[in-house]
Amino acid sequence: MVYIIIPVIFLVIIFMLMYLYAGPFFKGMPVLVYHKVSSTKTPDFLTVSNKNMREQLAYINRKGYNTIFISDMIDYIEKGTPLPPKPLMITFDDGFRDNYSDLYPLLKEYNCKANIFIVAGFVQTPDNLGPRAEGEFMTLEEAKTVCKDHIQFGLHTMYHRRYDRMTLEEIDEDMRVSKKRLDDLGIPYQPCFAYSFAVYLKNDPVKQKAMFGILKKHGVRYAFKTGDRLNKMPMRNINRLLLNRSTISGTYSLFKFKMTLLGFIRIVQRFERIMKGHPAN
Repeated sequence: MVYIIIPVIFLVIIFMLMYLYAGPFFKGMPVLVYHKVSSTKTPDFLTVSNKNMREQLAYINRKGYNTIFISDMIDYIEKGTPLPPKPLMITFDDGFRDNYSDLYPLLKEYNCKANIFIVAGFVQTPDNLGPRAEGEFMTLEEAKTVCKDHIQFGLHTMYHRRYDRMTLEEIDEDMRVSKKRLDDLGIPYQPCFAYSFAVYLKNDPVKQKAMFGILKKHGVRYAFKTGDRLNKMPMRNINRLLLNRSTISGTYSLFKFKMTLLGFIRIVQRFERIMKGHPAN
């Protein structure tokens, strides 16, 4: 028992010190990743309730966070354009229809910005109607509506395929056709990509380097993975194709949301595993 209690006490002390002091010291920019928002479905890993989304937006406003677009981040890195105090990027993946029906009204209500990494082949048009096995997705008209003010789009493949299961030739073609479809539909997007299933070929450095070359060939200058870490400011000496995002699960309490904003969610999760009698790693 003592072998469990001692590391737990140690982690609690470290956690408290980090909670009090480390956040302002590291000056990291959180980039949050969501998928769905719903007022009717039961919350799960991908689905945040409308109530919790409202609570989270109210919290970030109350604490002085300023939500930014992808373009704001790009201008900051490339042109030195200042970001607002406590910048925060909210991102959603895939382009589910509730991003229009549930998320968009909340963004307007709380005057927040968000960014959707949209799967080009999932946008509903007269020749490409759902439902799909993956869920219900925005129509073309809805996608064009949300990007008028509170939302920007980024790239997220053509059909949400995993790049570790595709050849380099297939990855190249996927980038080409996904951009072409969005261009043909008149949906504007930023030169920024999010890896589907958060797969960025970390275990195959040769293929990863070739993939980076393909992304750059197609004009992608930034790409996001996940990892539940903040992006350390001022974002100068970073790999722009391996930026960090932190997952917001629909099962998170407000406390876990706060810890994610501060970059401490991995510590919280490790502490939970220890308390349950599982190894810390």
